[in-house]
Amino acid sequence: MNFLQVISKAVIMASPLIRLSHISLQVSSSQKIITDLVTKYQFRPLAARGLDGRARRQTVLGNGRVVFIVNENSPEVPRNCSLLYDSPLPSPFPDTACNVSYEVEDVPGLCRFLTKEGCHLLVPPTELHDYAGSVSYCVVKSVLGNVNHTLIDRTRYAAPFLPGFQLLENDPVATGDLSHVDHITYCLPRGTMPRVIEWYRRCFGFQHFPLSKEEDPKHGLEISGSQIGLRLLSMECPGQTEVGKIVMVESLPQQGINQIDQFLQHHQAGGIQHIGLSTRDIFKAVGSWTEHGVHFAAQPPSYYTDPHKQAEILHAGLIPQQLCPFGILLDSSTENQELTATNKKVLLQVFTEPLFSKDSVYLELIERRGAQGFGEGNIRALWRSMQDMMDELSCKEQEEALTQ
Repeated sequence: MNFLQVISKAVIMASPLIRLSHISLQVSSSQKIITDLVTKYQFRPLAARGLDGRARRQTVLGNGRVVFIVNENSPEVPRNCSLLYDSPLPSPFPDTACNVSYEVEDVPGLCRFLTKEGCHLLVPPTELHDYAGSVSYCVVKSVLGNVNHTLIDRTRYAAPFLPGFQLLENDPVATGDLSHVDHITYCLPRGTMPRVIEWYRRCFGFQHFPLSKEEDPKHGLEISGSQIGLRLLSMECPGQTEVGKIVMVESLPQQGINQIDQFLQHHQAGGIQHIGLSTRDIFKAVGSWTEHGVHFAAQPPSYYTDPHKQAEILHAGLIPQQLCPFGILLDSSTENQELTATNKKVLLQVFTEPLFSKDSVYLELIERRGAQGFGEGNIRALWRSMQDMMDELSCKEQEEALTQ
């Protein structure tokens, strides 16, 4: 029996999502971001459409099982040239990540359910065919800012990507340093978190994933201190590990403007702040990306010279000198369990520079060695490192403006 036939509002819906398919970036001019993703971040061009200029240019790039579609939404492109598997953002808009696409099994049934729940369908159920079979999809507007979700049923399709795209490689096998999308973090305007988490629970079956034993499942975990103030809450689809986690973040009232407030100046109703990409070897990935020109958020030397952190790093089988050159953070307490020689639960993380402007989306490399959560110590350190990078970029912008 289809899950939509047994759902009732008295029962929390089981997740209809199977796995994350891809994430779409919408940009006014696609060449620079495509070049950066290929040359710096080691993505491979897999497929494209619109190369003849008769449709909006869409380019598919992959690194391991991480797939981005770069959609060109230039004002010069006629509005009747639609995007496949997406919906154009209204102009003007900042270059941004704005669509998280999931694979599902029943597009028409899920659309009927979402419509009854008051959701707005930007693209109704649509079916496309080619030599390899058929695909059905829809695009639903989320309750958060410019974020949309494309829902795709490709169970009757045999080709590597999707109908409507021209393959750029004969054998687009997943290769690269990345394994999958670990999580996606959304920045929310203050006070909207309960409404947003309820929408994802009700519509897609996401459930609270606790970051701390003391955490409020409705309002999240508050982290405050010197130059930091945020509320965050993580969600997952139980039993569907390939869907990935989502993390909601709000800023707390404090002096000055922090990185969340800066992001919301350009994405006033909220949006995707960063994308966590899982790798099996963070040192190899960071070394390769650095060699090709990617800049990472640095950590103060005191992070690696602190006696407690040094002991934690050594206990995890690493040495501070391995982490320090790249600004890699380590946390071994994400499950609040005692770290032993036979039970090492280690989380390694580092942030890249923003993909577009300083107040736009950026990537995070993450390696999990048995750890499933997010350590509070890492959250604090990542916040400070990213805030330092934002401040540095702001200073550079001001210096460049003075010299022009």
